[in-house]
Amino acid sequence: MKLLFLIDSLGSGGAQRQIVTIIPLLKQKGVEVEVLCYHEDTFFMDILDRNSVKIHWLLIKNPILRMWKIRSFIRQGNYKAVISFLDTPDFLNCISAIGGHTWKVITSERSAKEDAFFSYRGRLMGWFKQYSDIIVCNSNNASRMWLKHYPQYRNKLKVTYNIVTLPLIVSKYMPRKEGKTHIVVAASYQYLKNPINLIKAVNLLDDSQKDKLILDWYGSKKASQSSAQVFNESTKLISQYNLDKVIHLNEAVSNIADRMNEADVVGLFSQFEGLPNAICEAMSLSKPIIMSRVSDWDVLVDENNGVLCEWNNVDSIKKALNTILTISDDQLLAAGESSGKKAKLLFDPETIIKRWEAIIGL
Repeated sequence: MKLLFLIDSLGSGGAQRQIVTIIPLLKQKGVEVEVLCYHEDTFFMDILDRNSVKIHWLLIKNPILRMWKIRSFIRQGNYKAVISFLDTPDFLNCISAIGGHTWKVITSERSAKEDAFFSYRGRLMGWFKQYSDIIVCNSNNASRMWLKHYPQYRNKLKVTYNIVTLPLIVSKYMPRKEGKTHIVVAASYQYLKNPINLIKAVNLLDDSQKDKLILDWYGSKKASQSSAQVFNESTKLISQYNLDKVIHLNEAVSNIADRMNEADVVGLFSQFEGLPNAICEAMSLSKPIIMSRVSDWDVLVDENNGVLCEWNNVDSIKKALNTILTISDDQLLAAGESSGKKAKLLFDPETIIKRWEAIIGL
């Protein structure tokens, strides 16, 4: 019995990270797993190599020829299930099943962008999902969107959260170091990540509150075509409001978990999200959370482990910041402990791999 994971590449993205996290756990259960990629990016390849996972590369430039080669590969592979992450791999997975199939076709939904359902590409992808046996969503929010737009897929939809695995943490946490509440945001510089409204909200705080706040944003300036523009606009706004000592805009770092561990609170202020990896990791680090009502906010955050706000309401963000700044050190630590307990229930690898086993039919 073999499984095949289909993905565009082994690059540094969140979907690829989940695949190379899931596969070793399945291998530990005695399952034979292979991977098929069609773009040469090997960022995560060493993890698969260490776990003796066979990787197939179909590096074909012509997209039509590539599609038919992948279809042929899958149909001849004698797999029990083919599991794909991301839109194009999902499309290739589904098109390989046309004409009948004996394997289980498992596709995914990881972005939860409702606008995508209305685009031509989104409608095309939605139509092809009829050939999928199961659609695995990584949030309840994503599942609800699919049910809203494609009620006929009700019985295909399953929800499985991401597995959270933390690297070795070497940083030390000191509560409210130097008398300041330290908030970390790990998000790329995009308008949908909402740095502008966050900066405006900080500006509305009293001067005494600003003096007690340090906010570090870590993110890529190359995530989208507008990223440089968003970064520059944010920088100008910080300067205009004289917040240079309060808000620091940093490049993305590889050891973001260490940076979050040093913080008092981890924040997310996005317009929309799939399942936010940064928040899941922060909870696993036992950090209080301040976040907008996106994704599965009602599962991730309650009054015991954080504060919620509206992404498009500057005053709402300000009030949430004010709450974080005014709670006691003991309350802050208790909120972090609550986050840690939630994380163990939601993101435990053994629990989630059992869900995957049930979905695959192992």
